[in-house]
Amino acid sequence: MSKGKSATIFAIFSFSFLVMAQGATSPALASIGQAFPKIDFSVVVLIATLPCLTTIPFSMIGGKLAGNIMTFRSVTIIGIILTIIGGTVPYFANSFVVILIMRAILGAGVGLISPIPSALIMNLFQGKDIENLMGYNSVIQNIGGIVFQLLGGALCVINWRSTFLAYLLAVISLIIVIFMLPEPPKVEKAKTEKVKMPGMVYVWSIIFLVYTLINYPMLTGMSSLIVDNKLGTAASAAMALTMFSIGGMLTGAIFGKIYHMATKYTIVIGTVLHAIGFVILIYGNSVFMFTVAATIVGMGFGLVVPAVIMYVGMPVPQSSQPFAISIALAFMSIGGFVSSFFFAFVEKTFNISSMRFPFVFGAVCLVIYSIVQSLFNLKTSKSELTGVNSRN
Repeated sequence: MSKGKSATIFAIFSFSFLVMAQGATSPALASIGQAFPKIDFSVVVLIATLPCLTTIPFSMIGGKLAGNIMTFRSVTIIGIILTIIGGTVPYFANSFVVILIMRAILGAGVGLISPIPSALIMNLFQGKDIENLMGYNSVIQNIGGIVFQLLGGALCVINWRSTFLAYLLAVISLIIVIFMLPEPPKVEKAKTEKVKMPGMVYVWSIIFLVYTLINYPMLTGMSSLIVDNKLGTAASAAMALTMFSIGGMLTGAIFGKIYHMATKYTIVIGTVLHAIGFVILIYGNSVFMFTVAATIVGMGFGLVVPAVIMYVGMPVPQSSQPFAISIALAFMSIGGFVSSFFFAFVEKTFNISSMRFPFVFGAVCLVIYSIVQSLFNLKTSKSELTGVNSRN
């Protein structure tokens, strides 16, 4: 690999590292809830989920701006600066409202940068390099999730406020982007050209929304599941959530090979693994079992996310790839934001008190989806084969 190519990959990965930075506060939610006892815990959870809401419009804004109205580098720099401000200011805040406002700004920053790594990979590289780098990009994002979750959990032991200092890491990303991130060649479009997004972009985006909605209760509820059942501490929850990221790294590292062999079955493999992890969460009753479950769920997540991004980004013109990817990521963020409200509504409506209900619901949905997607793949494969035979 050439020196210039390596530097480009390093620069892209340096800020892709921040895409899962919201997770720094997940291990600290119980401690933050104790610091604000008059605030219902479902509202405290907004500290983790509110960034998902503001990520929605700003990911689409970033996808629309990058490479068209503004350079990729400029959008990225603005996004990182917002991430630093929104991430660290809560350390100094005494008001819960101020903390929520800053979390919203953090989400805006992450939203701006979230579609850019994948779009740059598809713009600057070709062939198998794209497949491999999409997997490695997932690995880097999971490493970011690990670092921020571990650092957030460790700093929370000192003081819940200290959790927010984890976002100072973004300063390093900012420096690297300013000096090293290249700009891809601008693709000129005719003034009258209007690219229409394929319907499958929205189909995959809706699937992404439901998938994230199902997954989020594990990320936001692991701390309460462990602490409330007296199985461990916030640090234990942080370790379990870290293994979710490590699981994503394991499959992300070999995503290129899996995708090359399995192609449209890649997402099915991922959802089956995710379902297995949820089944372990349903029946597990120890930190060890929860950690194993989180690892397997992460392995599934590490296949599903880059696969969906590939399915969304590859069929559209190069100039539209950032926006197509941003649509998928926006739907993903909607799923993360509405997740806690959806499950709270269902549990209240049907008088469900079990903390593990979301995992039962999720496992059932994932199994059904895996069967339906497999049957659809078999049907399309058969149709393609019939078309080939008729031509011969």
